[in-house]
Amino acid sequence: MRIHNLLCLAVCLSGTSLSAAPKNAAARQVRFLALGELPPFQQEIRDNVRYELEPPAGSIPPREIVLGFGGKTSEPTPLRLGRISAPLKAPAGSGPLVLVRRDAAENAEPWLSLTRPETGDFLVLLWRDAKQGTWEKVRSLVIPDDAVNAPAGSVRYVNVSPVTVGIVIGAEKLILEAGKWFARTVAVRVEQSFEVLLTDTTGSLKRLHSGVVLQNPGERSLVLDYHADGVGQRRPLKVSVQREQAPQAPVRK
Repeated sequence: MRIHNLLCLAVCLSGTSLSAAPKNAAARQVRFLALGELPPFQQEIRDNVRYELEPPAGSIPPREIVLGFGGKTSEPTPLRLGRISAPLKAPAGSGPLVLVRRDAAENAEPWLSLTRPETGDFLVLLWRDAKQGTWEKVRSLVIPDDAVNAPAGSVRYVNVSPVTVGIVIGAEKLILEAGKWFARTVAVRVEQSFEVLLTDTTGSLKRLHSGVVLQNPGERSLVLDYHADGVGQRRPLKVSVQREQAPQAPVRK
């Protein structure tokens, strides 16, 4: 009942409802990707048996979340660091998207509230606030995820770190601000080398990461720069490359 009331309230505040969406609107999907580092493994011995301890509060994202799109909720959805979640159906049109912890207390606020894009499949990137240092305070970035905006052969470079980085792709040199992204195309089975640069304390750009994107037919990739939020990290940022099968473009009738 609590989740239902929260989501109904979100609809009222936004002025958007599911009934406002066109009946013939194509179904679309939303996925989630939480970025960050796991806390150090901890265990204790009880009666000569080793037991893994639960991670400290706020050190990992919620294990399961429930989504709301303005009056309807999803089944509980697992969240795992570094793994893109299974797709969930999303209604057409702009409107509220509310994430609630499955194990949240009765009167708890939503874990995250944002506005879904008007059209297309979308991916929600999640990370803990760098200043707060806890998953209780979550940040997010929504990017298109459909076959039109992210087709096979595409590579999306996304910066969810708190600082601006430099990106070198072959002879191309770009600046990628925090919370921004861009896309490039790579031919099938052709290696595309890239570098991520970061300004050091002297103001000079230093290489933080070098890698290669290589895709098979029908694949696409994500290159993600994010804050290294683990314990004892030697570098301030980390880079993750996610390669996957791209969705097929809709057939025009």
